[in-house]
Amino acid sequence: MVVPANAQTPTVATAKPRYVQGSWVNLREAAQPQARVVAQVPANTVVQQLTERDGWCAVLYAGDARLGPPLPQPLQAHVACNLLADQPLTLAQAGKDAARAFWAAPSPNRLRAYGNALPRPAALHINALAKTHALDTPVQYPQRPEWEAAKKLLRAGVLLRPEQEIDRGQPVNPLDDVKLATRAKDNIPAVAPLAAQPVLPAVSPSYFRTHAGVALLHETDADGLAAVSGARASVIPTGAPVGRFARHSGPEIEYVTGFWDVGTADLAFAPPLTIYAITHQGLVGAHTVRQRAWDISNDAHYCGGHYPGRGFDDPGEEAEPVRGYAKLSDTAQVLARLVLPGKLPPDAVKARSKRYATSWLMPADPPYRPKPERKNTAVTVHEIDLDRDGVADILRIDVPSPGSMSYEPVFEFWWYVNVNGQWFRAGVWVDEECT
Repeated sequence: MVVPANAQTPTVATAKPRYVQGSWVNLREAAQPQARVVAQVPANTVVQQLTERDGWCAVLYAGDARLGPPLPQPLQAHVACNLLADQPLTLAQAGKDAARAFWAAPSPNRLRAYGNALPRPAALHINALAKTHALDTPVQYPQRPEWEAAKKLLRAGVLLRPEQEIDRGQPVNPLDDVKLATRAKDNIPAVAPLAAQPVLPAVSPSYFRTHAGVALLHETDADGLAAVSGARASVIPTGAPVGRFARHSGPEIEYVTGFWDVGTADLAFAPPLTIYAITHQGLVGAHTVRQRAWDISNDAHYCGGHYPGRGFDDPGEEAEPVRGYAKLSDTAQVLARLVLPGKLPPDAVKARSKRYATSWLMPADPPYRPKPERKNTAVTVHEIDLDRDGVADILRIDVPSPGSMSYEPVFEFWWYVNVNGQWFRAGVWVDEECT
């Protein structure tokens, strides 16, 4: 019911703002648990508390911009006081509650976590689906009001905060990650020691003064890139979930694509993400990405090169080149890809690389390798100076190891960013040989 302020009802001016703490809280017509529900609101909805009595708070609710336009007039309702707080709910307070975490800080990743956490009806458990669904047929999930509100919010797009999406941990010494793998367990001589230990450039405050000043594609995904660039991120569902086989297994349905009732989706960015690519020559390429398919498969990584943590795959056909920047060939050696809050000048970057030799013995493998051979390779340290002030702003260190089958070099690529004069890890790519 809508109650106008009068002499008997406290006015908004005398009310106290409170923040809803639950993820989808009932506002009731009266101070009783069985009273009619007049509205449902997510965590961090602001209400004006009028009175408190017997554990119930009378509140005025004017609407929530995340759910739609404001109400024509504030709605007076009642809510359990233990569901209100004087401060907004934080991500840390939300903990593992995926729904509350989403409403505390809406993002594509937290929408996905929320969808994956929703309790499945018994008929949609894998063992039941295997009996009722053929491979690749749609799986129909029931509608849930809070979930529909979350999807609507993400379709419209949200602005993200870098401090909630970029977490590089503590400063590090990059040389701690230069560990050469050995094959001693196969009775193969260990990798030869480096001819010379890598020397890192002196580090001091330079281009990046805060963690919000850069996001590498190698360390984060769309959430982090959008947060740093200031782009509004949207999730656009494009298809329903279907049952799928896992690789090398079957014939039962082993997983369902997507999360809850979102089987496939696109990510969109407004304004578009501008992704810079820096080569070993210091050339700078730039592409924009407005929208791309979102890889939301629940299948686990199987084999091949990959980011062990978060990472954003290099832009493909959806990317549009930016005029005024270098046109990089498909074979160009790109050292790093990154997103910035502002613009990176096309001619400001200087890059240099230094190799530190190592080797290992490749055993005989007739007829391909009649006798053991020495394989020469190197650890390579790449320094990227974004403003040519003589201070490296990004490092990439390439660390080789013998392939598990061929004994040819496979690499780990480690990235670091100089934030206010200290090195922080900014992603790693791990290669591996596959059968």
